Amino acid sequence: MKPIRTAVVGLNMGLYHAHAFSKAERAELTYVVDLDEEKAAKLAEELGCKYTTDWTKIMDEIDAVSFCTPHHLHASQALQAIQAGKHVLIEKPLANSEEECLQLIKAADEHHVKLMLAYVVRYLPAVRKLKEVLDSGVYGQPIHAQGYQLGLLPPMPPQSWFSRKETLGGGVLFSHGCHYIDILLWLFGEPDRVQSMGTRLGTDWLEGEGTAHSTIQFKSGVLGHLVCSWGTKVSQSPGKYHIHTTDALLELSNDMWKLEVIKKDGKDWVRELLYGGPKDDKPIPGGGVRYEINHFLDAIANDTTPETDGRDALLSHRTIWAMYKSEGVPVG
Repeated sequence: MKPIRTAVVGLNMGLYHAHAFSKAERAELTYVVDLDEEKAAKLAEELGCKYTTDWTKIMDEIDAVSFCTPHHLHASQALQAIQAGKHVLIEKPLANSEEECLQLIKAADEHHVKLMLAYVVRYLPAVRKLKEVLDSGVYGQPIHAQGYQLGLLPPMPPQSWFSRKETLGGGVLFSHGCHYIDILLWLFGEPDRVQSMGTRLGTDWLEGEGTAHSTIQFKSGVLGHLVCSWGTKVSQSPGKYHIHTTDALLELSNDMWKLEVIKKDGKDWVRELLYGGPKDDKPIPGGGVRYEINHFLDAIANDTTPETDGRDALLSHRTIWAMYKSEGVPVG
């Protein structure tokens, strides 16, 4: 089949999308788009494609588009592209409200196009291996899991879309914690009860919470706990995920490129590598995007439903919105 003609809109995170599309066998990177014309022109020259500052003028020249734009623009931009008959990949979140998410899902169904959320973590090889191992039951049943997403963001001006709750969609839990809530849901199934508490300590430039501790109890009985923060100066954690089962401990490394198990071997507890990635495939910043890009292209080429389609993405968003509604119980 002919290469899938693609465009990337927004060249911050979109820089990695553009590189991934340019290297993908099924794709032809046709356009890169950014309001900063100099940035777009420079990347277009590097990758051998065209550029523009107005994505609405190139709809006749592409088959699919990736939106890596501010969160509050996702719904309107994606809807316009879907109505033009284009397949759409959106950087998280899908949209900032349930009403907008449902509108996109309905439009994609009506126009028979693919709608996929760019949940990059879901497609990383070590994370896929983690799912495979848990589903196999080789180390028994999962009991509880801890996830960590820690980092330090420099303060942004109050007028920035990233600083404001209305345009970001919430705080760190919605903006970046959504990746890791998605993984917990993917691993352990339907949630039963949720709770979350957040603070702006250390991130008072941010209107929403800059640190959140969030808990899910799944219908299976498994407990999941996520700590996410943009105000952590020392961002080292025990691992991206720790998953305790009845027979072992599974540990996903902070770079999400290595999966290990700690298990009993006779009288001793031993650490064993389950996945470490080929030596020539070490991740670079944003390099893992190629796995989700290839999944998106495969769904278009084979007319299959993307794993993180609109309906799947909406579950993680609804879980976080329920967490925001949860209330802590006063002590005393």
